[in-house]
Amino acid sequence: MSSRKFQKPESKPFKLIYPHKSPSWLRTATEPQRWLGFLCGPALKDWYRSQVPVRKAPSLRNNNGAVQLRVRIDGKDHFINRLGRWDDPAAVAKTQVLSAQIWSDYQSGVFDKSLRIYQPLVNGSDVALLELLRVNAEMRRQKRAIHAYRVLKRYGRPLKTPADTQEFIRWAQEEQQLTYRTIVGLICEFKRSCPESKHLFHHNLRYRTSIAQSDVLSVEEIKKVLEDLKHNDEWYYPLFTVWMGTGLRNAEIRGLTWDCVHWDEGELLICKALRSDGFNTMNVSWAPAKTGRQRVVPMSPEVKETLLRHQKSMDEKGLYEKQGLVFLSERTHRPIYDEIIGKRWSRSLERCGVKHRRLYSQRPGCPTHLSREIHATASCGV
Repeated sequence: MSSRKFQKPESKPFKLIYPHKSPSWLRTATEPQRWLGFLCGPALKDWYRSQVPVRKAPSLRNNNGAVQLRVRIDGKDHFINRLGRWDDPAAVAKTQVLSAQIWSDYQSGVFDKSLRIYQPLVNGSDVALLELLRVNAEMRRQKRAIHAYRVLKRYGRPLKTPADTQEFIRWAQEEQQLTYRTIVGLICEFKRSCPESKHLFHHNLRYRTSIAQSDVLSVEEIKKVLEDLKHNDEWYYPLFTVWMGTGLRNAEIRGLTWDCVHWDEGELLICKALRSDGFNTMNVSWAPAKTGRQRVVPMSPEVKETLLRHQKSMDEKGLYEKQGLVFLSERTHRPIYDEIIGKRWSRSLERCGVKHRRLYSQRPGCPTHLSREIHATASCGV
């Protein structure tokens, strides 16, 4: 056995891969601590950035003679332009005030990470919010989003503070005569387009969300309105009869085709809808039903008889097609749109002396009236 003593091999010094990027505590740490730092460093860095998105006040820059404000958010630089010339002391002073405001908002917890409320106005209007609303409207193609964009464009003033929002609400109520429900819908679209500024669109408007029983026509009123339509608006009488007898949605009524009418079973197959473009109501496109699933709606004897007469009338005029639309406009024989239906409905209510109620509000009452009619028909048959 050798008499030499066992000697512990010398450990090689640990080499840093990126010594210029490592902090001082990592360079002086032990080897396990260094490995832990290299493994967890990026995650800790990202976590720290998420917790502290803005680490210092924005700084002013001379961008080819123009004043530019640099805001570093989550480790990325963002710039605010159109602040004036660098050789203009007033523009520099205003930019310094803007920098102080951004830093103050961040410390107060009301900082807008999109920087929309800090952008300068263009011809007195909030171009940034208008652009966001326009993109939202073109992407969704819904009337509510398009209406919000057009109303704010007509308003022509910025919405950058809570006081501006209250002034917009006052303008919408007094000058535009908009209801609370409509104003709340507009503000919801503002929040959807600019979620970083939700705190600016606070309001105290209250309105009834559910449909009250007083908004639904009674059975006698429905019969009165349908009788008026039968004599004064014969072309659209079948449409309203089917609407009141089934409770279909607007797009489902527009997209109802003859192949979905099952005469033998006495049912309507609802599997598609015809949606109109919010920017141009004459442009329509096929879409699935709102729930995404097809369903079957029973037809009462009156609805079935009305559809049979309507089919015969369209066949005599050369408009009937086996897979064609059930309801067409009276003059152009094109797909109908909501404005036509709404006008015919309002005129009929006015002629009957019935208080105006929204047509959509009748959907909850249609199944109730239909079930009553079915039970009454069954009892008479017995």
